[in-house]
Amino acid sequence: MADQRLKRKRVWPSLLARVNLVLLALCAAATVVFAIRYFGADGAPAGHTERSGWAPLIASVVLLLLFLSIALLKPFRLSGRRCALVSAIASVLFALGIGTVWQIVSHDRVTDTIVGTPLMDDQDSRTYLRKLLPGVKIREIPTGVFIQGAKFTDPQEVEVSGYVWQRYPKGMPEKDMGVVFPEAPDGYTLDEAYDTVNTSGQRLKGWHFNLTLRQHFNYQKYPLDKQNIWLRLWTNAAFTNDVLVPDFASYPPWKYGEIGLDQDIVTSGWAPYYTAWSYGQHNYTMTQGVTDWNKPFVAAPELYFNIGMERKWAGPLTGRLLQSFFIAAIMFLALFVYTKDDTRNPRFGFSTWTAISFAVTLLLVVVVDQTQIREIAGDTSLTYLEYFAIAQYIVIMGIFANAILIGSETKIRALEWKDNLLPTLLYWPVLIGLFFAFTLFVFAT
Repeated sequence: MADQRLKRKRVWPSLLARVNLVLLALCAAATVVFAIRYFGADGAPAGHTERSGWAPLIASVVLLLLFLSIALLKPFRLSGRRCALVSAIASVLFALGIGTVWQIVSHDRVTDTIVGTPLMDDQDSRTYLRKLLPGVKIREIPTGVFIQGAKFTDPQEVEVSGYVWQRYPKGMPEKDMGVVFPEAPDGYTLDEAYDTVNTSGQRLKGWHFNLTLRQHFNYQKYPLDKQNIWLRLWTNAAFTNDVLVPDFASYPPWKYGEIGLDQDIVTSGWAPYYTAWSYGQHNYTMTQGVTDWNKPFVAAPELYFNIGMERKWAGPLTGRLLQSFFIAAIMFLALFVYTKDDTRNPRFGFSTWTAISFAVTLLLVVVVDQTQIREIAGDTSLTYLEYFAIAQYIVIMGIFANAILIGSETKIRALEWKDNLLPTLLYWPVLIGLFFAFTLFVFAT
């Protein structure tokens, strides 16, 4: 019997070492394949500035380094010092993987949130209109926008202020002049700022506006989210042959930058990183009385001015992670109290009921923290930071199960090894590893 146990002790380390070598080889091969795909790509996909394919590459590199450290340190020999070192290396690797993802995501200038078809110059708008309205005689009204402020007042509302102007062709009736913002649900102020004739002899009218827009914003990647604020513009004579076109002549050559924005724009926690004109087409189920439904009718495209905004994420992310770190640290320290050693129980005051009460208290703290995040996002989908709460829920349940098993008469060799050292060593790799997996899931999909 003793010989069989000794043989098992010798077989298991050897078997685990072989499995680790196989996984190491697979990760090395995967790393090479993903690296060739990533660095061999022609460039970033449309609407992005960062190459795609970084998620599997980061995952394979982290796992490769982890299995390599296991192969070198050989924790299968059940040395407490070797196991602790592997645990620390795994935690650091997962943390570095998370930080790498943050850097890639924060530097990716996403423009695929632009509504409809982007327009970069007059030729783009003419081509679009000819394709959509072939043979239709239209009256183009050059329209420009200058934004002075954009502030999120609610998770689904944003307040925008600035100036809008139009240049009119000769003979245009006064009643047809003006611009409408159809997505301002509570109305808006549009004060005439000037009415003059420009250097080309065209009549020029401008207004100052202040409006609140209700739009759907996606906070799934909060606080590393990027949002697109758009101004939807109609002519004052809707459903006619008047079509708004971007007044590109009033701007420098257009590119994805901050054209059309005040240099001292007020954004409160956000930073604009692009502006863009675009056309959006809506399939209305009415003609607004302009013509009968059974007669030929094509609605003119609607003009949009888009503002790409990125959240200043360092503050919100650091604050939340510090709070979560201290909660996680308290949970970790609790593992040193859980023991099967009856001589240490009086000193620590350990009991199964005490452990359960402690786990429930921590659970409530995490729930409150998640509720605060939910109030900020105000969205039905899970936000990125909430996945850290989910990771903590999983770990708390693990601590809860560990306490029950320690307090019971059940004999589990893994828990008895060095008086509950295994759960302590697994704590940080499991917690940070879960968050690393959630990070890849959120930002790579």
